[in-house]
Amino acid sequence: MPKSELIISENLYKSFGDNHALIDFSLSVKQGEISGIVGPDGAGKTTAMRILSTVSLPDKGSLYINGINALSDYRGARKSIGYMSQKFGLYIDMSVEENINFFADLQGVPKSELDDRKKMLLTASGMYQFRSRLAGRLSGGMKQKLALCCALIHEPKILILDEPTNGVDPVSRREFWQILNRFASDGTAIVYATSYLDEAERCNTINLMNKGSIIAGGHLKYLQSLPEIEVLEVKGEKVRNIMNQIPAKYGKVWSFGSVLHVHAPHDRNYAESLKQALNNNYEVNVIPPSLEDIFTYLTYKGDNNE
Repeated sequence: MPKSELIISENLYKSFGDNHALIDFSLSVKQGEISGIVGPDGAGKTTAMRILSTVSLPDKGSLYINGINALSDYRGARKSIGYMSQKFGLYIDMSVEENINFFADLQGVPKSELDDRKKMLLTASGMYQFRSRLAGRLSGGMKQKLALCCALIHEPKILILDEPTNGVDPVSRREFWQILNRFASDGTAIVYATSYLDEAERCNTINLMNKGSIIAGGHLKYLQSLPEIEVLEVKGEKVRNIMNQIPAKYGKVWSFGSVLHVHAPHDRNYAESLKQALNNNYEVNVIPPSLEDIFTYLTYKGDNNE
């Protein structure tokens, strides 16, 4: 049976004065799908998340949440949504369990189901032993996991997360994703905004966002097929010192940590030629484009076409 689309947004626009925060934003997310929105600060991710969660209204466009027109019936749409904003928004003078109970009450969770749901979430997040601790005394990663538990306590069909793991330690981030994958496997549609490209690769579909628009979207393999380039990886001692020595004909040169990536013209077979141009002092290999290569290439190409 085909999975239904729980989120359908089309041609959303949002401006704040002269700042066009969202431009022609369209997104659809199916049951059980984790759809990532990745982009730098200021790309429009938070504006998109606020509109998708019905916290904010667009200037124009359409949005359907679980079959409900969210722009005309936002209260009805919200019943299907769990939303987690960037900032920790829970009550610091209440315990972990009290916070969850409070949000369960707000969402109308049946008393007969609350204890089982709560225990499942607290156990899955590694928070069960801290259920009596005040929220204000939790670490950053634990606060985010508590916020996720509160967003999930009413078992929403749709979960919208705005950069939930910023500043979170690797162990907490892994536990966070274990919870997400569990709910996705049960059919929850998840929209996950992040600035971390490695996190975006965990998503089923990836939407690259820049300057208020989605510049490309799809599965990772599809995105890897988009750049009309061959990526040459240059390795060697103090390789960053030779960035300006690589002739322009080989393409745009980018520093990627301890290596260089050259976005060379496609089908030119420049690897051996570049190695010789560098007097064989550096290792040059053709590699598949990473998500960072794809985003860098498409953004740079778009900026130069404006």
